[in-house]
Amino acid sequence: MNIDKASQNRLIDIVRRAGQEIVMPNFRQLNSEDIEEKSSLSDLVTIADKACEVFITKEIQHYFPDWAIVGEEATADDASTTDKIDNTDTCVIIDPIDGTWNYAHGLSDFGIILAVVVKGETRLGLLYDPVNDDWIYANKGEGAFFQRTSLSERGTQQTPTQQPLALQIKPETKIERLAGIMSIHSYTGEKQQDFAIKATRFARINNLPSCPAYRQLSLSHFHFSLTYKMLPWDHAAGVLIYTETGGVCRLLDGTEYRPAMLDGEMLTAQSEEQWQILAEHFRK
Repeated sequence: MNIDKASQNRLIDIVRRAGQEIVMPNFRQLNSEDIEEKSSLSDLVTIADKACEVFITKEIQHYFPDWAIVGEEATADDASTTDKIDNTDTCVIIDPIDGTWNYAHGLSDFGIILAVVVKGETRLGLLYDPVNDDWIYANKGEGAFFQRTSLSERGTQQTPTQQPLALQIKPETKIERLAGIMSIHSYTGEKQQDFAIKATRFARINNLPSCPAYRQLSLSHFHFSLTYKMLPWDHAAGVLIYTETGGVCRLLDGTEYRPAMLDGEMLTAQSEEQWQILAEHFRK
């Protein structure tokens, strides 16, 4: 069963408020003591990440007390939190700031991700851009949509006057014309060198966090992506949204995606034919 329209609008409102009241006021205003390293130099958390997740969590607990919540920062403190995804009827997965490294360094490629998973299957996905106060969303089986806001509406919590734009992919057929999203530096050793060489076959390769990456893919600005790790808050919403545009999302080894997955490499493409060509290229 999909999330009803009123609940969907409530969740979007919560995320917009978090973005405009917490994330944006701290953007380019952080001091060094406001930023911490987690697992590496590139894995950061800020006071805004933590405050945003707390705010969204409390709001969801208030309006939807029966729903479980899995947040990236809460999971950093207790890894078993992800067990809720498969073990509860309805679970909300939150990435309070996806692309924290960019956010902490003043780059605008970041966003808030929210997914609602019902009995292990994503039913609602939301990719929110706080900078432009717009969002891409999808309900399973109902298509994906881009909700734009005017300059006068941004940051005001007003209901946008523009109608949502339905998103549908028209696949690019020539591999040499493809623009892809992947982080070569996330790999090591021979695999890093191998993928660096393989990347030269394409027209362009960029590295983007999950929220802007799935947005760019769904808007057909990029044609494919290859992600080196699986985290529920990175993929649960984006996979649903991109699939609803007509795209294909599957692990590089051919395994079908599930929101609770913690291991594997995600390969997205604009069509089944394109996915097979790319999978063969990267597997060699």
